[in-house]
Amino acid sequence: MSMNLLTHVRRHPAALLSTLLLGLWVGVLWPGGAGLFAALSSIYLALLQAFALPYIVLAVYFGLQRMPAAGAHWRRWLAVTVPALLAMPLCALGGVLLAGVSAAGAGLELPQQMALGRMALGAGDAAISLYGAEPPLVARSQIAQFVPRNLYAVLAAGTLPSVLIGVLLFGAAVATQRRDVTNHLSIILEAVYRALEAAIGSINAGLPLIAFVLAAAASAGAGDGSTGLLIGFLATWLAAVLLASLVAGALICWRLKAHPWTVMTALREPVTVCLFTPAGAAALPEFIAALSVRLGLRRGASELVMPVAPVFVRCGEALFFAVLAVFIANLYGRPLTLSESAMVVLLACWSALCSIGTVGVKTVLWSGVLQASLGLPMEALLPALAAVEVLCAGPRNLVTYLSAAVLVALVSTARPLQTAVVHAAQPAPVWPMVLTRRQAWLGASLLTAALLAFFCAGVGFGLRKMLMPGL
Repeated sequence: MSMNLLTHVRRHPAALLSTLLLGLWVGVLWPGGAGLFAALSSIYLALLQAFALPYIVLAVYFGLQRMPAAGAHWRRWLAVTVPALLAMPLCALGGVLLAGVSAAGAGLELPQQMALGRMALGAGDAAISLYGAEPPLVARSQIAQFVPRNLYAVLAAGTLPSVLIGVLLFGAAVATQRRDVTNHLSIILEAVYRALEAAIGSINAGLPLIAFVLAAAASAGAGDGSTGLLIGFLATWLAAVLLASLVAGALICWRLKAHPWTVMTALREPVTVCLFTPAGAAALPEFIAALSVRLGLRRGASELVMPVAPVFVRCGEALFFAVLAVFIANLYGRPLTLSESAMVVLLACWSALCSIGTVGVKTVLWSGVLQASLGLPMEALLPALAAVEVLCAGPRNLVTYLSAAVLVALVSTARPLQTAVVHAAQPAPVWPMVLTRRQAWLGASLLTAALLAFFCAGVGFGLRKMLMPGL
């Protein structure tokens, strides 16, 4: 019982928020630890990627095997391609409209204008390239080479689009065979699949520590003058994420004919994991379990769509690039025309697809395509964007995975949910509030830690400004 309580507290959003705030406070007070925090975050991402890539491969494989067994109609997959193609442009259009209405980045005060000028002068002639010495046009032409010639070579290289296309071809070929022929292979792969799922769950067990390290790395590498210019962008970006998440949740409720509280309760754990880690694959097992077990959707559809859709339908990235482009245009006093807004929508979708496989600040660098098309510089904001990018990665992945969940709800039948909702709704009117002494102490300690993190963050920031005014 105590272990279950500890697991619940560890995954609770309030606990993760308190550790996130504590990490921001530690990073502000100890900027010299940026290298240590960055190294720890890199180790976490590398460890997660080592388990996530084979898990994605096996999830797609088993999704293909289970779909024919569930009697799926393949015509429904053709019907879902239309909303899948429209998802990214609609998200980008929503980001352009929201950033334009809120006028994010416009109306800078004199100190902020001076800080922007110092950043522009300090940028100098430094250039950051996505491809090293390789010309961008040559590397960009390689994006179209998705279809693999050798599945094992693609698995070794780790290029996710090519891996998924190769696994789709291989899994479709296996799915057409008789069940008795492929039964032994499925038994072996099922054991590996469950082991990888357990390994990712073990990594997610340290989510509070991960949130602390990532927040400390972001705040330690940030400067006061640079990040102050991005307050408007972060506010607009979070508002866009909230709006997109509400729309996705409403579509899931409409498709499943379910109460919003039922859907919110089922998706709470994957949404929490997605928000507090920059690696969206960490929430993939949670999303599959939430959609198939708690919401009663077809497990084959969940295992097939949830790993594939976030790679080719990158709604969160399209929304991010659109909001960032309008923000920088407003920052330099360049209002966008109707044709330029349409161009931003298209280029945001293109940049989202081109940024597949890039992590960290390299994702932000793809926004240079949009800025160059508008005739706007971007180099001056790169230090600030590099600092806050890790804080934007979680919400960006959340929008992408919620969009994939909508596609799962569209392609899967809503019939099993009715039984699940009836059984889940029976104990709903009863809300026992009986707490043991240990639970009461843990709850009070959690609330105290969250309030103390807020208080210490303010005190620490004020002391730093008073003792080190030049920083």
